[in-house]
Amino acid sequence: MTSARFFRRFVHCALLAILAGATAAQAKPRELSREELLTRISPAIVSIKVVLKTEFNMGDSIQEQESVLDALGAVVDPGGLILLWNSQLSATRLMDAVQQMGEGEDFKLKMTPTDFHVTIAGDAREYRAFLAASDSELDLAFLQLEERPAQPLASVEFGRSRPTRIGETVIGVTRLSPAFDRAAFFETGSIAGRIAKPTRAFILDASPSLLGLPVFDLEGHAVGAVATVLSRVSEPAAQGGDMMSYFALGRGRMESGPLGVFLLPGERVKELVAAARVRASELLAERSVPTAPTAPTE
Repeated sequence: MTSARFFRRFVHCALLAILAGATAAQAKPRELSREELLTRISPAIVSIKVVLKTEFNMGDSIQEQESVLDALGAVVDPGGLILLWNSQLSATRLMDAVQQMGEGEDFKLKMTPTDFHVTIAGDAREYRAFLAASDSELDLAFLQLEERPAQPLASVEFGRSRPTRIGETVIGVTRLSPAFDRAAFFETGSIAGRIAKPTRAFILDASPSLLGLPVFDLEGHAVGAVATVLSRVSEPAAQGGDMMSYFALGRGRMESGPLGVFLLPGERVKELVAAARVRASELLAERSVPTAPTAPTE
């Protein structure tokens, strides 16, 4: 082999090695710092003031009360679709859990949200919203802003992350109450295992304060949303115990009686978001149609 041919082959191999190294470097996305993750995610985490009407039986009488709930949600569409925890808006999950334990047959509870006001980070205005969709089985709900924002909102997108791994560190972003300026902060957890029944989900070693909110990998991709899961497996009640002693037998932050806190996979949440987006658009269209005046009666 001549020196010229040897040189050309050497250069060719060197270039291939450089390109291969560059490709390998691109294949491994950079993990973000906690500060970068907080800065990127927090604009999509919004505060929600919910006016809630509650009805429950007290002996033979029905009691009613109205309260204001300070909730949190995550914008999942730039047009104003918001994901949140369903159980704070509906008593269905709680009543199902009580019945699953064979307790509280005479107790009735109904929760009806009557008004929603959303506060977006950096904006002092409160935006009115309405309940667009809910899934009591997967324990997630969706609000839609009544007025589409003038500018697209920062939002969370599901279904773009790589497969979630057991032992992986994940992060969630939540907010303090209005008493402390709704300051955003992150919580770190880990994927501790998985379940296949009653639904496919990950066991999340993290605070239940993330209920209804998305969880992210360290590259900033949403890997799922936190929700409760109800087991339909019948188990004997705690010996000599009431409902509260039964719940006290839960396994740490994972289980409380027939209820567990888990991470729903991002692909499943993406399906829910797509369906809620369609329903929200339908309801917005219905709300924009003017109501025909009623003819006066004689």
